[in-house]
Amino acid sequence: MLFIISIFLITFGKQSPDPNDAFLNQSIAVMLGGQQKHYYDNNVVVHSSTTNQKNHYSSISPDYFDDDETTDFVEQLQSYDYNQDINLNDLRVSRIHSDINKIEIMPLIIPEGNMSNYAVKKYLGEGTFAFVQSGIRLSDGLLVVLKQIKSKYLWWARMEAHIIDILNEEKKASIVKLIDMYMNNTSPVLVFEELQNSKTLDYRIYSFYHDLILEEIKRFYLQLFYGLSITHSKGIMHLDIKPQNIIVSNDDIQIIDWGVSDFYYPLKEYRTRVGTRHYRAPEQLLHYKHYDYAVDVWALGSILASTIFKKYPFFKGRNNDDQLLQVVKVLGSQDLFQFCEKYDIKLNEKLKKTLQGYERQALENYIDENNRELVSPAVIDLLNKIFVYDHRIRISAEEVLQHEFFRE
Repeated sequence: MLFIISIFLITFGKQSPDPNDAFLNQSIAVMLGGQQKHYYDNNVVVHSSTTNQKNHYSSISPDYFDDDETTDFVEQLQSYDYNQDINLNDLRVSRIHSDINKIEIMPLIIPEGNMSNYAVKKYLGEGTFAFVQSGIRLSDGLLVVLKQIKSKYLWWARMEAHIIDILNEEKKASIVKLIDMYMNNTSPVLVFEELQNSKTLDYRIYSFYHDLILEEIKRFYLQLFYGLSITHSKGIMHLDIKPQNIIVSNDDIQIIDWGVSDFYYPLKEYRTRVGTRHYRAPEQLLHYKHYDYAVDVWALGSILASTIFKKYPFFKGRNNDDQLLQVVKVLGSQDLFQFCEKYDIKLNEKLKKTLQGYERQALENYIDENNRELVSPAVIDLLNKIFVYDHRIRISAEEVLQHEFFRE
C-alpha cells in the first residue's frame, strides 16, 4: 500500500494545483482535513468557514471566488446573528436538526505536547497545509497517522479537531478516529488511528477494479448513511462527501477529511463552491446559500448511484453550470424551475435557456449487462428519493436507514 502511495506521490504530487486531489493527502490512512478550508479544486477556489477570518492561503480576497477560470463569480455572505429569533417554519431552515447549535461554536484548544509518545515509521508526504507520517504509539504499539499542520493554519486544525471530537462520542459511527492532538512547538498535530490495509472507495468502484457485490454495497452504505445520520444529529455538515474521502478495509469503512465541514445554523449563509463539483447538490450548483444537511445525502447518493450503475462519476460536469446541466438531463427541467420559483432562486436567461426542455429520465435506463446484478427496484426507489431538487423533500440520512433497500 505504501508503494502505491509512493507511485502517486511521484506522479501527481507536484502537478496537482489542488492538494485535495493529491493522492497522498486524500487516500488510505493519510487523512488530511482541517487544513483544507481554502484550496483549489480544478481552478476553483473553494472556501468554507465558521469564522470571518481572512484567507491566509492566497492573495485572492476571501470574498472573491473564481469559477472555471472566469472572473465574474463573486460570492458575498451576510454576517450571521447568533442571537436572532428563528422561525423554524421558514423555508430557508432545515426540516431536521434545525436548532442543535444555539450559540457560536469555537474550535478546541489544542494542548501543548511533543512527539515523545510516538515513533515515526515513515514520512508519507507533504501538502500545502501539512505533512503526514505513519507512526506507532509507543505505549501500546497502536498504528497511527500523524498529521502536522503548518502553524499559520492553526484555526482550521482546531476546528476539525472539535468536529471529529464531537462525532467520536458515537463509537459505532463510521467516522475516522481522532485519538490525540497536541502542539509540537507552534504546529498542531492531529493523531488518527490508522485503518490498516485500507483503500479509498474510488479504488473499489472504478469500473476496472469494481469488486463489490450487492451485500457488501448494502453493508458499506448502511454504515455510511448511519455515519451521516450521526453527523447531522450533532448539527454538523461534512460538505465534501466523495469516494476519495471514504476509506474501506475488510468490513470497516470510514468517512475521513473533515476539513471543510461546518456547523449548521438556521438562516446562516454558506459558501456554495465548497466541496467537489461532481458531488455538489443542485442547491449548491444554483448558488442557494441557505442549504443544509441534505447536501451530504445528495453527495453520498451520487456515489451510491456510481457504485450500482458502474458509472463514475454518475453526474460528470465540466464546470459548475455544466454540472447542473448533467443533473437536469436526468431529473428534468420542470421540477428544477418549480424549485427555483419556490425558493426565489434567480437564473440568468442564458443558463435558463440551456436548462430548458429536458424530461426526467427513469433510472432504469442506466441498467445494462455490466450492472444488472446490482440493481433492484428498492435501490431505484431509494435513489429517486435522494435525487430530488427540493432539499426539504429529499430523504434524510436517518430516513435512509429505514429504507427497504437495506432490509430486503
